[in-house]
Amino acid sequence: MSAPPPALQRRTTAVSRRVPPPPTVVATSSQANAFRSLLIPVDLSPLSDRVVGRALLLPVATGATITLLHVVPGALPLRARREAENDARVSLAREARHAAKAFRRPDVTIDHVVRVGAPAQQIASLASRVKADLIVMGRGGARPLRDSFLGSTAERVIRQSRLSVLAVRLPARSPYGRPALGLDLDEAAPAVLRMLFRLVPPSRLRVTIVHAHDAPYLGMAYASLSEDEVEKEEHRFRQKAEARLAGIVASAVQNQKSAPVDGPDFKTYIRYGDPRSVIKAAVRRLDTDLLLLGTHGYTGMAQIFLGTVAGDILRDVSCDVLVVPPRP
Repeated sequence: MSAPPPALQRRTTAVSRRVPPPPTVVATSSQANAFRSLLIPVDLSPLSDRVVGRALLLPVATGATITLLHVVPGALPLRARREAENDARVSLAREARHAAKAFRRPDVTIDHVVRVGAPAQQIASLASRVKADLIVMGRGGARPLRDSFLGSTAERVIRQSRLSVLAVRLPARSPYGRPALGLDLDEAAPAVLRMLFRLVPPSRLRVTIVHAHDAPYLGMAYASLSEDEVEKEEHRFRQKAEARLAGIVASAVQNQKSAPVDGPDFKTYIRYGDPRSVIKAAVRRLDTDLLLLGTHGYTGMAQIFLGTVAGDILRDVSCDVLVVPPRP
C-alpha cells in the first residue's frame, strides 16, 4: 500500500469509542459455553508449564476432558524413537498428575497421549478423535529464530484441524483481563465474537475491537482533492466501518444463548492503514494479554492466509493469540 496523502500523515485517524450495546447484553454462563474438550500439545520443554497452566485457567464444563499430547518425531531411528516414547509417557503421566492436583476439579478428566509422526498432522488427527473445542499450544517464547522457522507448526495445525488454536506465549498467572479482537468486516468476525463469549467471565470486562480501515483512493495523488476533501472522505469511511462493527457486535451478542447478564464493555480502536501495523501497534499500546483473530476460509488462496497478515501477527505480537476459523 502506498503512503497516505499529507493530510493523513499530519493527523491521527484513531478513534476510541464504545460500541453501543443492544437492549439485552449476554455473556458466557458457567456451563452453556464452557469448553468440553481441550487438546494441549506439549513439547516437554519449560514452555509446556505455561501452556498447561493457561489451559487450566480456561472455563471448562462439568465432565470435560483435557488431553495432553506429545508427538515424537517419526524420523528418529527405531531404538531412539522407542526410548523417546517411553520417556514421553512417563513425563506426560507426571504432568497429568500435577495438572489434576493444581486444577482441583474431580469432575474433569485429564488424559495423556503419546503419538509418533508429523506434529501438525498428529495434533489435528487427535483433535478430531477427542472432538476438541480448542487446541492450546506454545509459540516458542524465548526462541524467536526457531519460532520463525518452526512457527508454521501452529499455522499448520490451524489449517489441518480447522479448529480454534490458542497460541500461548505469556506466563499464565490469571484469567485474561485485557483482550482485543482484530476484526475485519467479513464472515470471520461473528466466529471471533462467539469464541470471546466462551472465554470472558460474565462481567463488564473491557474488550477492545481493533480494525484497520481503508478507502480505495487514499494514498493516490489526486490533485483535484483538497486536504479538507480527503479528510472528509476518510472520516466517512471510518464512520461507516464503525457503524458496521457496532452492528456485527450487536448481532453476535443477541445470538448468544446464555442467560442475560452484564457483558463485555466494547470499545473500538480504528486506524487507517495496514492491518499488520495497526494491530501490532494496538497490542503494544493497550498492553493486550490476548488477541483474537479470525481466518477467512480454507480453500484456494485462503490456504496461505497465515503466510500473510494473520501469520505475521501470530509470530510477531508479544501476547497470546487465539486464531478462530469461521463457523457455519
